[in-house]
Amino acid sequence: MVTKAQLRILAWLDRYPESTANAWDVTREISLPGIAEGLGVVRSALNLPIGSLEQSGLLTKRMAHVIGGGTRRRHVYHITSEGRLRLNEAAQGYEKSPPRSEIIGQPPIVETIFGRADERQKCLELLDNNSLIVTGMAGIGKSALVVSLCQMLAKEYTIRWANAHSFSDYHSIVKSWFNDETVPRDIKAFSEVVSHNKTLLVIDDFNQLSERHKSGVGTLVKALSHQPETRLILISRESVSTYHNLVNFKLEALDLASCCQMLGNDMELSAREEVATSLGNHPLALKLYQPEYSIPESSNDVIEFVENVVLNTLSTAQKEQLTHLSLEAGLVDADHSIIADTVNFLDEQNLLLWGGNLVQLQHLIRNVVRNKLTAEQRQTGHALLAHHWQSKIIESATENYLYHLANSNPSGFIDYMASQLDSLDQFDSAAIAAIVNSSIGQNNHAAELIYLECKIAAHRFEPDIIRSNLDRLDAENLLEMKFTLAQIEGRVEDCDAMLGDMLQISSPLERARTLIMLASQCL
Repeated sequence: MVTKAQLRILAWLDRYPESTANAWDVTREISLPGIAEGLGVVRSALNLPIGSLEQSGLLTKRMAHVIGGGTRRRHVYHITSEGRLRLNEAAQGYEKSPPRSEIIGQPPIVETIFGRADERQKCLELLDNNSLIVTGMAGIGKSALVVSLCQMLAKEYTIRWANAHSFSDYHSIVKSWFNDETVPRDIKAFSEVVSHNKTLLVIDDFNQLSERHKSGVGTLVKALSHQPETRLILISRESVSTYHNLVNFKLEALDLASCCQMLGNDMELSAREEVATSLGNHPLALKLYQPEYSIPESSNDVIEFVENVVLNTLSTAQKEQLTHLSLEAGLVDADHSIIADTVNFLDEQNLLLWGGNLVQLQHLIRNVVRNKLTAEQRQTGHALLAHHWQSKIIESATENYLYHLANSNPSGFIDYMASQLDSLDQFDSAAIAAIVNSSIGQNNHAAELIYLECKIAAHRFEPDIIRSNLDRLDAENLLEMKFTLAQIEGRVEDCDAMLGDMLQISSPLERARTLIMLASQCL
């Protein structure tokens, strides 16, 4: 007799073709952490059902290289022909979740979640006439809830998912929603295109947006929220009060019965209830729990549980690697990250959060680790990471390097960027804009950084950013930026009035560029 828990495991593995059983590189989704994450259970809850399935010949286990999972091989699982047959025989009455392919983008890999029926129903009612902001503490299950909502709405709406991070601007959000499709860059035109069909647009980790890009993304959100055929769901730790057309829905702790389901059947029900209650019915805290751990005396001690129990089991070297990963701006390439050698171990401890082959710390873990660091420890960590990324030749390595350089050696960062002003096309402009903007506040609004911000804004055709900084520029840079602003806005007469002074302060190359640009505008 195949149990329901075993059926869920077989159904998960049945998604992957038989050819994966002989593949050298395989997806993380068929490793133990990937299966647990997809099924919404703690890793230890899989031990008994997987062991039984293996003994019965319904699945096999082997060592393989997991794509994006570091250099070391790990155990992965494959459903056998007999397993597929048994799954088909038992499929009557077993309802599979809608396929994840119905969500365009990169949502979390979650097949089902335990509980949350009342929360889903309330959200569905709100979505009839409103867009939503789903809020709640880190690890409470916001993203998983929204994935389940998307699965329920996939027949009614086209679902598009974007993950925000420190370097995201509204262009990158739109690109995540539409992949390589050609869509208008203008926000108003884009919102009108989207409004032609019933569309649900999700932005996860909305609170991760930098101050530099909040305004642009906010303009996008406001424009979309007025479209009658469009619904938005923003996922954020905190409520955002600036969007009047969006209703806040705060997600609280999980119900006790669902917590016990997450913990599996290895323990008696009373023991599972004690663990769940002691951990405040917090889903991520439950996933971090191991049977050998002690549990806190109070349900308010989830942070203490992470600090004194979960992190205490790590070696000094592993703690250092967590510290370094906590200082990254967001998701980084797992195989090239500073934790590449220990990705497998940290993943098996449920400490990592994945986006394809990219990895970061679980937000709850990251917040706990970061908050314990002194200013000196942060600077030292950023310096180490700057050195690490400087030697990498992969996409986003340069931006990662500059982020850490700005946080460890501001003068070195300013000098480097000043030497690159004529070649800004080589960078991700959204990332550089966010890094420079953050550095301004950290370095007492240094004039060099303000000038850099204006130059990058000019490169990105953002006149409002230039205008907001004019009163903080020195005389020479002020003239240049006023001239640049007039060029962007097409004010030819104003350009002519400033042209003589501009040519006097420009190099021969800059003078030639200026005259060519003005001539083209006149034409």
